[in-house]
Amino acid sequence: MSPRPIRRKPSEKPVNNKKAIKNILSLLKDYKLKLTVTIICAILSTVFSIIAPLLIGNATTIIFDGINRLLSNTGTIDFNTLINLLITVVVLYIISGVFSYLQSYLIVEISTKISYNLREKLIEKVLQLPMSKLDQNKRGDILSRITNDVDSLQNGITQAFLQLLTAVITIIGVSIMMLSINIWMALVTLILIPIVFIVINFITKNSQSYFLKQLVFKGSLNGQIEETFTGHDIIRAFNQEDVSLEKFDEDNEKWFEQEWKSQFYSSLNGPLMNLISNFIYVTVAVLGGILVLQKSIMIGDILAFFQYTQNFTRPIQQITRVMNLIQTAMAASERIFELLEYDDEPNPSKRELCEIKEKITFENVTFGYAPNVKIIKNLSFELKKGEQIAIVGETGAGKTTIMKLLMRFYDVDSGFIKIDGVDINEYDKHSIRAHIGMVLQDSWLFSDTIKSNILYGNLDASDEEIVEASKQVYADNFIRKLSNNYETVLNEDSDNISHGQKQLLTIARTILSKKEILILDEATSSVDTRTEKLIQKAMDRLMENKTSFVIAHRLSTIKNADKILVIENGEIIEQGTHEELLHEKGYYYNTLNSQKGYNINFD
Repeated sequence: MSPRPIRRKPSEKPVNNKKAIKNILSLLKDYKLKLTVTIICAILSTVFSIIAPLLIGNATTIIFDGINRLLSNTGTIDFNTLINLLITVVVLYIISGVFSYLQSYLIVEISTKISYNLREKLIEKVLQLPMSKLDQNKRGDILSRITNDVDSLQNGITQAFLQLLTAVITIIGVSIMMLSINIWMALVTLILIPIVFIVINFITKNSQSYFLKQLVFKGSLNGQIEETFTGHDIIRAFNQEDVSLEKFDEDNEKWFEQEWKSQFYSSLNGPLMNLISNFIYVTVAVLGGILVLQKSIMIGDILAFFQYTQNFTRPIQQITRVMNLIQTAMAASERIFELLEYDDEPNPSKRELCEIKEKITFENVTFGYAPNVKIIKNLSFELKKGEQIAIVGETGAGKTTIMKLLMRFYDVDSGFIKIDGVDINEYDKHSIRAHIGMVLQDSWLFSDTIKSNILYGNLDASDEEIVEASKQVYADNFIRKLSNNYETVLNEDSDNISHGQKQLLTIARTILSKKEILILDEATSSVDTRTEKLIQKAMDRLMENKTSFVIAHRLSTIKNADKILVIENGEIIEQGTHEELLHEKGYYYNTLNSQKGYNINFD
């Protein structure tokens, strides 16, 4: 009995900014050369665009002085110098645009590659996680980290890096140009910087926790959506549409609340920056007018300074607007790296299990998913090579858990599981699983052709072997009646074939895998009696000379077993052959009697 996934509340702790920045920088370290080129392109693009307003101001001064000379009949406009200046300005803007494009191209290439690598690392991590860790997290939340959070981080790196880099370079360059024109007007403008940082700090402190909670609730809602789509037939069958909608609304409301708060605080940036920017603009206009009247500055320099003022406030506004992207990216990086930092499933031994020669032994095995709740208690039994053992018991008795322990999905709390007298903890986990084939009650197929689904058991199998495996479980007949035979594509939920037919395919896949140990967990529970009899014949042939564990509730799959274990509350209460247990007239006998000999149904 597997533990239920824990529904967690979002973390109340704020994003660890230092750790988030460190994580993002660790992603960028493999692209040092491209980042260097990107920064160079950004610097050149910004420098050329900053020089242009000064030349435009000089052109304005030439025009202004030329008009005054025309009015006083002392000369004319210097068109040669004016045209050269304007041509230079156009060339500067073109060069700036080229470098700006290169900068954008390179950072998009870097962020896209980072996103690609992160998704690979995340899915690899999921495949390496212990089962216990997967049980603790909702699938929708894990999916959200692999998709939504990676996208948020990629967008943050692309937009934030571009805009922040350009903004910082622009502020530095424009500050130098303004100081070269007039120090007093420049100082008035530069007062804006400390005010901006105070505003940004205030907004960041109040909004950052909401960005993290927003992503957490987004993951929770994705899980709810996945459950709704996966179980839509159950929801409708039990008329639980309103309950499902209520749960969805609850998660959606929480997501909305956090998103609204985060966007509200981040949206304060624009109005506050506009207010500060307009105040600075008016101050510069008044001071500039006074200086022109005093002939302390040229008219063209005033126009250039106005342009620089706009160029100065625009990147600051840019920084404030991009802060929500940065905060989302930092929150996303924290969730991504939290998953990446989970410990892999421990697998310290490299010893290979080559074959099973004698027997499998359980010695006083005790196990619980939670420390104080034991599912299996002092379980002991032995199964010789080639024997079949049936495990029966009520739901929650621990039948499937026994198989998970054998597969080493979980490790025992105490006791030993041995193969040929060697503790399975001394073997490489993968080598143990390589010898075990499983058919579960819930058939698992993926959206691909029937042929590919069967081939999943043995990727090197030939078409003839696929057909032969299908014939053994009497699946070949129904497959050939489908529109494209073995090339028929199963849809996402595999519901374009019946549940019984899906089970036949999973059994054919197990036959094709040619494993030494077979685990049949309620393998025939989803098929009708006639189909079950056909499958049982194939199973009997399949289990010849193979060690088999059969978890079943139907008499036909139990009575021929070499040994039957009756499990109750994780302990063996009866064991023996079918005839021996009937003679004991205990739990097994009474259960058969209650079912009138048709089914041994403990579920």
